[in-house]
Amino acid sequence: MKTILVVDNHPVVLKLLVEFLKKQGHEVITAEDGLAALEILKKVRPDIVFTDLIMPNISGEKLCQVIRNRPELKNLHIIVYSATVLEDETNILNLGADACIAKGPFKNTETHIAKVIEHIDRNTLHELKGKILGGEDLYKRHITSELLFSKRHYESIFNSMPEGVMEFTLDGKIFRANTAALALCGLREEDLLASSFPELFTGDHRERLHDLLHTLGHAPVVIGETEPILLNGKMVTIDFLPSRDESHAFIIAILRDLTEKIATTRELEMMRRQQERILNAVGEGIFGLDTKKRITFANPAALALLDYEPHELVGARLREIVHACTPENNCPICSVCQDGFMRKGTETFWRKNGTSFPVRYTSNPIVEDYKILGAVVAFADITERQKMEEKLRESAMTDELTFLFNRRGFMTLADKLIKISVRDKTDLLLIFVDFDNLKWINDSLGHSVGDQALIEAATLLRDTFRLADVVARLGGDEFVILCTDNSALGNEETILNRLRENIDKTNRLTTRQYRLSLSVGVGRYEHQAPCSIDELLRRADQAMYHNKEDKKARRQDGYKQ
Repeated sequence: MKTILVVDNHPVVLKLLVEFLKKQGHEVITAEDGLAALEILKKVRPDIVFTDLIMPNISGEKLCQVIRNRPELKNLHIIVYSATVLEDETNILNLGADACIAKGPFKNTETHIAKVIEHIDRNTLHELKGKILGGEDLYKRHITSELLFSKRHYESIFNSMPEGVMEFTLDGKIFRANTAALALCGLREEDLLASSFPELFTGDHRERLHDLLHTLGHAPVVIGETEPILLNGKMVTIDFLPSRDESHAFIIAILRDLTEKIATTRELEMMRRQQERILNAVGEGIFGLDTKKRITFANPAALALLDYEPHELVGARLREIVHACTPENNCPICSVCQDGFMRKGTETFWRKNGTSFPVRYTSNPIVEDYKILGAVVAFADITERQKMEEKLRESAMTDELTFLFNRRGFMTLADKLIKISVRDKTDLLLIFVDFDNLKWINDSLGHSVGDQALIEAATLLRDTFRLADVVARLGGDEFVILCTDNSALGNEETILNRLRENIDKTNRLTTRQYRLSLSVGVGRYEHQAPCSIDELLRRADQAMYHNKEDKKARRQDGYKQ
């Protein structure tokens, strides 16, 4: 006596098979489709499974694949009996079934079933492999072939969809899942089918889905991006679509993986916060403009310099609130929003209390996809600087060739800045710069070319450093920059890289008989360990000397190679 599981959704066929097998003395268990069969196989291990192919929920084809891929069911004999064996012969023979019977007149079917069981008893079932019993009594039907082709076509589309799609019964038993759904779950198809949809999830998410299925009506329900749910370590949204065919109701679930999108959103938010922290930390005032010259944001330094609250500045037109000296149509700060060209210069801004102060500004366009969206304006109060510059001019403390501060002007200004540093407990950064090949230019090309090279170097330094930084020519081929903004400290390499990039850019864009080459050294003034400006210059000069020697050594190594 054998224990036989018969799987068929046709009640008449099922009844005939059961009666015949019981007369033969076998114990018979029935299932109406592949889903019910898998539920039975969780509890019972029959000797033989007779299965139809075309069934709702899990088909006989899928049932064969699942059984053959489960190690605990490897000894199970699978017998396919179907009315489509001739039209689908190639596919059926690849299902892993031990034998195949074509549905025909039931008397013939009984004979073939008895023959199969006899071969099983004699352990000769392998002799039927690749054969279709009863096929000689039937003929191919064109309409069936077309329907099977449409079914394969649908399955191909179903498995090519980027979204995960599952279908399950009203109580959550999964009977269909596409390739994307399997990937989201991290499960093989044979492990996913017939499992419970809510049980794929954990903790509160599982309980939430159990409750949802119990209360789901006829209308679609969406678990959207505002409340994604965790599945196999991924954040997903789910669209639940209650559906019905001619025989039963079921649910379609469409799953979309938001993990990468959420991670990208978080990264962008972190970048935004970091940029916000930088804007809030810099000493210069910074505000944004849209194309209508309205202020879109202002950092704390800008608010403090202008003495406004954020809600008073944001949304206001620049000219109406802080900048009224230059006609709007001729305003270089605002014109950046129209032509996209960077501007820098000096202007007069007005505080909330009606007092004015001079500023040095830089206005840069905001461009995205070749479209101008507005501008970012950085400005610094140069009231004290103008007063000092005026005194320096009166004392002839500027270099006549480059119009930078000369040594005397630098030493005077540096002494004042060091006192301010001690008072305000801030640090300073000094950069010592030496023009590498000035002697060769003077000797080979003449002193007029050498003077032009010095002017070019001075212009490059002036454009590289901040408005508030002090740039000076100490004499000959030596320059020095004193950075007064705290945000420069700790960013020496960034500053030096910007200088090197500007040097390279100048050399690329200029056709002349020499190349600009500068050696650089850095010295730090710390208010907690004060030193004289001479000592600070000595440290930076020594660092510059090492930089020059390193470059010479690299050139010599290059010649040797």
